Amino acid sequence: MSLRRGVVVAHKEMMVAEGIAAALTRYPSVVPVVATTSVDALARLTDRAQAVALDPEIPGAEEAARQLRRDGIRVVFIGGVGDDEGIRVSTGMPVASLASALIPATGRRAAAPLPLTKRQREILALVAQGLAGKQVARHLGISPKTVERHKTKMFARLGVPNQTAAVSLAMTRE
Repeated sequence: MSLRRGVVVAHKEMMVAEGIAAALTRYPSVVPVVATTSVDALARLTDRAQAVALDPEIPGAEEAARQLRRDGIRVVFIGGVGDDEGIRVSTGMPVASLASALIPATGRRAAAPLPLTKRQREILALVAQGLAGKQVARHLGISPKTVERHKTKMFARLGVPNQTAAVSLAMTRE
């Protein structure tokens, strides 16, 4: 099983940040943690990430990049030019280029099946349909606490921080 790494996407436009994060879900080794539009929010979110895709046009981006690198976080600028000599990926390049820059050795390899039990797959499928924990429990005839235990084990097996990331990962494997 490949090592999966959390990525924060910071862009001055929220729709662009969310679009990039969504596009990165196609790569099994990349788990978008969150999309944001400011370096202040970025600083609070990087505790769950190993890499950051950063728009150099966000005010304070270059100083934030230097600090993130000092903290051991890989930073890749999305397009633009600047004084910082860090890694840059042109916006004219495919998302695969950004994924590879964020997580070296990332490729479009065929994804292995998710390592989940039958019950965990059932729960994940219901969560993907938008059901809340209590609704999943009622549907499967189990307690909400049992659903939560299954979800906790599922997140650990998949190496994801939450159910949104688990659903996103599952959708890329279909």
